Amino acid sequence: MTGSKPTNMQDTQQSTARSAAQLDPQRNTTFLWLIAIIFGTAMSFTTVPTTLWSLYESAAHYSTIMVTVAFTSYSFGVLLSLVFLGHLSDWRGRRPLIAISLLCQIAAAVALIATHAFMPVVIARFVSGVGVGMLTATATAYLAELAIAGGRVSPSIALVIATAANLGGLGAGPLVGGALAQWVPGPLVVPYGIYLALLIVCLGVLWLGPETVTIRSRRYHPQRIRVQRAGRSGYLVAIGVGAATFCVQGLSTSLFPQLLGQLGIHSRFWQGLLVACVLFASAATQIMMRSLSASRLILTGLPAIGLGVVLMLCGVISVNDVLFALGGIIGGAGGGGAFRGALARAQQLAPADAQGEAAAGVFVGAYLGMSVPVLGIGFASLAGVTLRISVAVFALFVLALAVLLAIGTVKTGRRSFTGTKRRGCR
Repeated sequence: MTGSKPTNMQDTQQSTARSAAQLDPQRNTTFLWLIAIIFGTAMSFTTVPTTLWSLYESAAHYSTIMVTVAFTSYSFGVLLSLVFLGHLSDWRGRRPLIAISLLCQIAAAVALIATHAFMPVVIARFVSGVGVGMLTATATAYLAELAIAGGRVSPSIALVIATAANLGGLGAGPLVGGALAQWVPGPLVVPYGIYLALLIVCLGVLWLGPETVTIRSRRYHPQRIRVQRAGRSGYLVAIGVGAATFCVQGLSTSLFPQLLGQLGIHSRFWQGLLVACVLFASAATQIMMRSLSASRLILTGLPAIGLGVVLMLCGVISVNDVLFALGGIIGGAGGGGAFRGALARAQQLAPADAQGEAAAGVFVGAYLGMSVPVLGIGFASLAGVTLRISVAVFALFVLALAVLLAIGTVKTGRRSFTGTKRRGCR
């Protein structure tokens, strides 16, 4: 889930688009849409396993802890890649980083086709996460630069396209995986085979387009995380909001289908469709609410997350699949708006030359929020705690976190307003 990117795109997109602008504007606009398709396809591949984990449980004897470890290996791959690799395209070029990302997905697809054994699957998921960590920032920046070079799509619309490709792709993965698992033989091979072919085509198409960055030598450094001292309390709240929003996404893309199965929805197509609805709802709110202020986005999104997890809790307690699914969708919608607000808030608190550093911190918090609670559910299963009880505790935790973060958002917002007012009176 990304509404922005941990890279200093604002500092570079105007200058780096100039070389591409010298080429045919129509070509740049056409390639913008091709990159959006490549972006969406790669993101879609990463969530294909969502509806297949129960098949791994039956075919390869995975336990709940094994499923959660395989899932979180992806999240940690994304996290490490965001910090160490995601910003390299600013001086090494957009196409090379996207190509490496696609090669990571291709390698993961080959491994997932070749074996269902636990450790190879964990490694494949980690490699896939590394690829995504390179892709999200790079593709988002590339789309904005192609929009400037083409002159027919504004950078703000390019950001909408990037959000739709990112979250739309994430939502399409469970839907495709669920449909293939429901109606096609070889559900642990065929989906990955289809995506392997698509990813190879995407890799070939990638090299048809222009490079928008002037490749230059630069001393390597990891992605820094930086914000002004005066805004640190507000920044920590923004990181917490990012974590809370990804808690819901993490549960949705890991254990949601298994929970739906326990609540009576056994069709893998319907399981995939409901997970897709959670992610599509997140994309829709990020796009439709983009004109709201950061505080309003957060203070609208957090109550929706709270309502969503309450409905999920009620669904688990009453064994009601409709309540549980509805709660997930509402939580996903709230998470989309709140996450966009968290990114905007973090970047408001950062100096102009540290926008990427500020966004990076929110992404780090987000992916920790995606992985740590899900991993906790897995470890709880080792102690004999049932999945439904673990999810009930998870829902209460996220509800309490949403309440605390809403209070923190109000308090830090007032403090920021007061500080601004005092500076204005000097």
